[in-house]
Amino acid sequence: MDTRQNKFCMPPPPKGFMEGVTIYYLSLTLDKNVGEEVVLIIFDPTDFIHDLRAVVPFRFFTSSFAVNTNFGPVYSFIFWVAQANDVSKSFAIFDKPLNISRPPLIEPWRKLANQTHLHLLLVDKNYEVEGFYEFENNFSFDEAVEIISQLDASRIIDYNKAEQEYFNEYSLKQLCETVKNS
Repeated sequence: MDTRQNKFCMPPPPKGFMEGVTIYYLSLTLDKNVGEEVVLIIFDPTDFIHDLRAVVPFRFFTSSFAVNTNFGPVYSFIFWVAQANDVSKSFAIFDKPLNISRPPLIEPWRKLANQTHLHLLLVDKNYEVEGFYEFENNFSFDEAVEIISQLDASRIIDYNKAEQEYFNEYSLKQLCETVKNS
């Protein structure tokens, strides 16, 4: 864990932002010499955020995939933190489906793909930073953005229904095991 966590103060979140447990992203300036970057945030308003912070070593992984639903394709990132004593097992799993028919939602991932490092914040219910991590950006976001650009967004009939079908069809554990084994 980076010791800068005690020096970093979360800016006020945008209205309606970070209301439920999941991964979010914000454009923030962490280092004036680098400028604005896309930062990933795991927000959890429960005490589990403290359990997550206590995982040492903190190993963070990601993968992505597309699924077809009756209402169109859904592209999703899946993120997991490995258990401290067994990297093959997940301690926590999160997903981030994207509405590919809304290009502004894809731009942060394109920017993240071009960053040399990925910064991850753990944020609690008071929007206080519980953990700050920096990883070399070898997460293949560039490949994900390329795949997203090849998907036919015009096939989306109703994104909300497509996303709901995705949530109903797949569990996070099932998705994580699938991407780990591929």
